[in-house]
Amino acid sequence: MTVLKQRSSLCFFLAQFISRFGDGITTTIILYLIGTTSKDPFFIGLVLFAQYGPMLLFGFFTGTMADRFPKHILMIGTDLYRAFVMIAMIFSTHVIWLLIMLVFLSGIGNAISYPARSSFIPHLVGEQQITEALSISQGINSIMQIAGPGAAGILLVLTSPSNILIIDVVTFLVSALLTGVSVKMIHYHQAHNDNQNQHSSIWRSAKDGIKTVFALAPLTFLIALIMQLMFAAGIFNTTSTSLLLQDFHVSSFHYGMIEAMVGAGACIGAAMGPFLLLHFKPGHLLFFSSAFMGVWMIFVVLLQQLPGVYTIPSLYIWVSIIGLINAFLNIPISSLFLGLTPDIYRGRAMAILQMSSNTGLLLGIVISGLLSRFLGAVFVTAISGTLLVLISLLATRTKGFKALLAIDKKMKKPEKENVVVPGE
Repeated sequence: MTVLKQRSSLCFFLAQFISRFGDGITTTIILYLIGTTSKDPFFIGLVLFAQYGPMLLFGFFTGTMADRFPKHILMIGTDLYRAFVMIAMIFSTHVIWLLIMLVFLSGIGNAISYPARSSFIPHLVGEQQITEALSISQGINSIMQIAGPGAAGILLVLTSPSNILIIDVVTFLVSALLTGVSVKMIHYHQAHNDNQNQHSSIWRSAKDGIKTVFALAPLTFLIALIMQLMFAAGIFNTTSTSLLLQDFHVSSFHYGMIEAMVGAGACIGAAMGPFLLLHFKPGHLLFFSSAFMGVWMIFVVLLQQLPGVYTIPSLYIWVSIIGLINAFLNIPISSLFLGLTPDIYRGRAMAILQMSSNTGLLLGIVISGLLSRFLGAVFVTAISGTLLVLISLLATRTKGFKALLAIDKKMKKPEKENVVVPGE
């Protein structure tokens, strides 16, 4: 990939790689600590809310911060802030409520970091390489979905949770250092735009960003699409454990391997994303991927009817394809969102996108958790797939989808290496 041939980009994505590795370890350790300290599943739900809630609560404002203040200061500052939160966790491993509060504080750091880091990418790699850069970012997240929890499981055998959390402290410190080096290499300087003058309040800037994003029909369509997709993802995340252990009765070995295949499929999908966008319109890729995702979720009913000897191999294929399609969807959505949004609104736009994503995810988790108790995991998964197909078909009749098809027919390769122009 040409993006990684640039030393500044290599440092930037290496920082993300190390930070996400630490995140994967921490999430696993926190769930382990709370699961062993209390048997009440209510606390597990609180951890999920503490993790995703800050973006829902403060996303409009953190996105505004990314547009108003120097992005590199926010990225480095939030890494250092989260390192201090991890230090506090080390001394709080036996106090459930304090741990959950610290997860929430860490989530605030994530809510500030995400829009700043996402909207910084065009300055790092250039406008023409946004898709490739986002595919690398998606690939890193997918790899860490496997490596982080896996490493945490091994470390739990070797040492205490407190010692493992020290590793996460180090990952945030190293991430801050590498981000700083990356910024220094491109001589990045964020100048304040006249439209973002310091006399306007953050609330007014947030409202201005909301109006701008929702005034663009393609972006409104993408927001609605990401919500429905993440709703389906939330259902799958909730029902997958029940499906594998209670409906298909897989062994602990196959359970771990099948879960890992979701991340493996996403890695492959992230690598294929830029290639597909060279040959297909983004709107068509999104439509066919979302519709196929729905059909594929319905296939769980057929899996239940297979003879036992075919069940395990079929489950491996089924979850791998789900991870693959998920990457097909995430990369064009994020790429289009960055590419279509005016530069001075990108922080707010990416925050709105992430808020929509988290909203759909949490709704899927909550609703599927309630319905699965009465209808069963297989039926709930199939119903959510059916709804996804119907919504995808209806979406083709909307103004937003038609506007999306009118945009740049295919994402073309840059004709030459992009040089980043400092500042905004």
